[in-house]
Amino acid sequence: MALDEQQLNRILSPVYVARGKRYWENGSVLSITQSEKPGMLSGQVRGSGKHIYKVVVQITENPDRLPTIAGHCTCPVGWNCKHVAALLLAAGSQIEPALAAPASTSGTRAAIQQSPASKGQELPGEVLRWLRESEQLSGEQESLYGLLYLLSLKTTGVGQAQVKLEVVKVRHLKSGGYGKPSRFNPHSASQAHFMRPEDRRVIALIKAQAAAAGHYGRTDQVVLSDDLGIELLQAVLRSGRGHWQDPQGPCLVRGEPVTGSLNWYWGDDSQLHLRFDSEREGLMLLPLSPPWYLDPSSGECGPLETALGEREATALVRAPAIPLAGLDAFEQATQQRLKGLKLPTPPRLEQRELEVEAPTLCLRLQSREVPSRPIYSGWQGYGAPMTEPKWEDEGRLLFDYAGALVDPRQPGERIEHIEDGLLISCQRHPKLEYQATARLGELGLQPLRETSEQPGMPFAPPQTEAWLAFMDRDVPVLEAEGWRVEVDPNFRFRVGRIGSWDLDIEEGEAGRWLDLSLGVEVDGERLDLLPILINLIQNPAVDLSPRALAEISEETRFSLRLDDGRYIFFPAERLKPILSTLVELYDPMARLRGDGRMRLSRLQAGELAELEQQAPNMSWRGGEQAREWGRRLREFERIEPVAVPSELQAELRPYQQEGLNWLQFLRDFELGGVLADDMGLGKTIQALAHLLIEKAAGRADRPSLVVAPTSLMFNWKREAGRFAPSLRVVILQGPKRQEYFDQLGEQDLVLTTYALLPRDLEVLSAQSWHLLILDEAQAIKNPRSKGAQAARALKARHRLCLTGTPLENHLGELWALIDFLMPDLLGDERGFRRLFRTPIERQGDQDRTERLRRRVAPFLLRRTKEQVAADLPPKTEILREVPLAPDQRDLYETLRLALHEKVRKEIARKGLAQSGIIILDALLKLRQCCCDPRLVSLESARRVKGSAKLDLLMDLLEELLQEGRRVLLFSQFTSMLSLIEEALAKRLDYRKDRDYVKLTGQTRDRQTPVDRFQAEEVPLFLISLKAGGSGLNLTAADTVIHYDPWWNPAAERQATDRAHRIGQDKPVFVYKLLTEGTVEQRVAELQARKQALADAMLEGGGSATKSLSHEDLELLFAPLDAD
Repeated sequence: MALDEQQLNRILSPVYVARGKRYWENGSVLSITQSEKPGMLSGQVRGSGKHIYKVVVQITENPDRLPTIAGHCTCPVGWNCKHVAALLLAAGSQIEPALAAPASTSGTRAAIQQSPASKGQELPGEVLRWLRESEQLSGEQESLYGLLYLLSLKTTGVGQAQVKLEVVKVRHLKSGGYGKPSRFNPHSASQAHFMRPEDRRVIALIKAQAAAAGHYGRTDQVVLSDDLGIELLQAVLRSGRGHWQDPQGPCLVRGEPVTGSLNWYWGDDSQLHLRFDSEREGLMLLPLSPPWYLDPSSGECGPLETALGEREATALVRAPAIPLAGLDAFEQATQQRLKGLKLPTPPRLEQRELEVEAPTLCLRLQSREVPSRPIYSGWQGYGAPMTEPKWEDEGRLLFDYAGALVDPRQPGERIEHIEDGLLISCQRHPKLEYQATARLGELGLQPLRETSEQPGMPFAPPQTEAWLAFMDRDVPVLEAEGWRVEVDPNFRFRVGRIGSWDLDIEEGEAGRWLDLSLGVEVDGERLDLLPILINLIQNPAVDLSPRALAEISEETRFSLRLDDGRYIFFPAERLKPILSTLVELYDPMARLRGDGRMRLSRLQAGELAELEQQAPNMSWRGGEQAREWGRRLREFERIEPVAVPSELQAELRPYQQEGLNWLQFLRDFELGGVLADDMGLGKTIQALAHLLIEKAAGRADRPSLVVAPTSLMFNWKREAGRFAPSLRVVILQGPKRQEYFDQLGEQDLVLTTYALLPRDLEVLSAQSWHLLILDEAQAIKNPRSKGAQAARALKARHRLCLTGTPLENHLGELWALIDFLMPDLLGDERGFRRLFRTPIERQGDQDRTERLRRRVAPFLLRRTKEQVAADLPPKTEILREVPLAPDQRDLYETLRLALHEKVRKEIARKGLAQSGIIILDALLKLRQCCCDPRLVSLESARRVKGSAKLDLLMDLLEELLQEGRRVLLFSQFTSMLSLIEEALAKRLDYRKDRDYVKLTGQTRDRQTPVDRFQAEEVPLFLISLKAGGSGLNLTAADTVIHYDPWWNPAAERQATDRAHRIGQDKPVFVYKLLTEGTVEQRVAELQARKQALADAMLEGGGSATKSLSHEDLELLFAPLDAD
């Protein structure tokens, strides 16, 4: 890498480069030696006299900028001087940062000599000592830390300028710069392993300078004075690490003497000061002995030459500022006492008198860091000092008299100041000044002891924390009273003034997402408030729970600190609803976008609608559709009612009409929902009415699919046929279901089971559905089950879950339903567990419980029977049909064929009228097979495991008991009650007398189980027909289940009336369980047509045969698939 003159001008002082060039051209560079160390060379350069200076240069290459040159010289300047420049120009393009071998250069009179060490020659001792010293100078032993010397000017209280030198420790950065400076104690310098020889010389001089000034304690700064000050400055220049004011300031370099003159001038403080004038502009005067100059832009400094002698110039630059009032006395004194000095004459001013009615009251607020007293870790001051920065925060009171700022403590009745070359004078107003001082006292500010030389009388509150309240509450009052409050940028309690608020919403991705931006005007500029509030929410020390927010008074004011150090205050009445909404919406795992926006699901628009209602003064931009949707979502009562379709063959109850309105509302906004009404309240009919509206409106241009347990297939088909006969319905069940696969698009409603869904998924997922309904949707509560995954794979415009128990064991089940419907609402399972499930289930967090409830409330509609009791009839009868299980079906068909043949033969032999006993016995065995094969006293029946009706009963009981129902369960077969008891113990862990009671003909103490059930000690009562069909008063029950059909409707009603009788204050639900296509269903059909037949079959004997016809018998013994 070649370093030419232009590059050197950018690295070194151009003055030194120009002079070094002259040295090179006139042959002053005597020798150049290139070291084996990369980038290092040394040499000898003759000075202007007979002196020969030794020069060592280290060049460090920087990837992104010019190289760094560290040049040390034995001349008085010592660092990157003209001799260094001469050596570099002489070497020219041969200088490389990594020199592998010695090289020679042409175009210079100096021969580049090969390093003697490379030849293996022995060196004299004095040469070896010089090389060691040069290595130290060149930074051979590099350290992570180093010292810098900062030069600055300070002014005393009397306006006298002084040159201050401060020592700081810095860290060398890889980038070539310095880290943040820290204080360094020169008196512990012996412990600083990173010090170089030149540092020890500087620090020795600092100690001497401090001692000369009478400072023997620890100090990291001294004032340069006398000859010692000049010597100290020159040592700093030789170190090459002197800077003007701070480490980022220009590096100090020795310059040539500059000729000029010393002259008086009037400063802004209306005092007379001395300055140095020369042909070079921008030079500063350094009051040293003798005086020096400084160029603050380049860092060049050097001796000052004037017409005055050294003694006179030194005396003059030490002169303090001359106040305006003492000008005449000063001139007289200098004429009398300093006649021998050729001093410049102070300029004269033209005077002008002003009348000021009242001064402007000024309060300057500022903070400044002050040195704190060090604490030494060792005994008697030994060891490293430990200090912490200390701040003084103050308000300084001043009075502005037509541009002249007056300190309240300043004596005199008149004010004089200089403005535009004029001497302005006016009369002070002491009464107003006193009142202003007292006013600050009323606001809690107290006068402070003066600790600085800044203008103005200092005030501060007793506690530092009180500044914020003063800035928020009192400063606006002072400004309204006419005060001018000036806030310095370094004041630690700056407060921004709040203007308008705005909330901006951008809708994207077809309205699925909302990007939210919250802004507030602070001091005329819009500030993104979301990042600040999110940081507040994330602070574990701040309780922003709904309960805590509710307890905050509307008069409270929140304070927030901005990145630039300003504080802003918000009234609680404005910030509380915003914080409440953000707490509701915020997901700790989600991050704000780079532009400060928060991305929300459109499903969270309800929270924004509530915020809009609670924050009417906020300006809203964008998102009109989402906000309107959110308002409707939040206010369920505002959902517009829809007309019941004429095709529905039923009259909806009021709560069912509301449910239909809700379903249509969800469809309108393409949302899913959970209809979670109690069992028996008509979830199916509400869904059917919804389907009819969709079909009538032409929106259902494709079929809808219902997935339900096997036990509900025929219930759906029967309900659809009864209430919505216009719908084309097909059941996909059994081995022949594949016949309908090609006809799915022709149907209005397709029914399938959870068990078959995974098997038929290829076909069902290929079909696009209008509405997908999951009945008994708790079946997908395990999201990893095959059924749940298959359901998620189906394509549908709208999704709906029906269940009376959306939550059975834990919140993860609710998440599974909501995630199936609207994955964006509750997030993924892991995030839901962290945000809701763990805090609620393990920690009992009521705030999170309420937050979750509010989030899902618009999408979950649940009515209990108690809530809608006024809309219910006294008694509701519900028929539940279930197909036989496969093995049970085979047994039934075997029995039917054999028994039918036996009955035919008996009728052929005795006639129909005389065959009643055989007929009833055959029907009894078929009825027992329908209830449970184990009731049939045949060897083949014992091998059949499972009962479809018993499984249906257990599903039904589990849901009813979870809802808190009180259930009477009737059966004609006491042995069936025993089997039910076994199932209760196995399935629900129910035990007799603990969880339920039982009454049969063998029960001796009938009153105890009745009393326990009536006292609500147990929720379930098992009763046999003969024991409990009459005579009991069981009004504690609200649900009756007939496990097997009773042929005599009157007897069945009598059993039902155990619960539904005088004194009953609750609606009663009556469930009748039948097996599909069996003798139970056939008898039910005959029961409706031939009441006498049913009565006869129940009474038995010959009277039964009198009501039977051959057609009736064929119907009763018809095959399962006869329909």
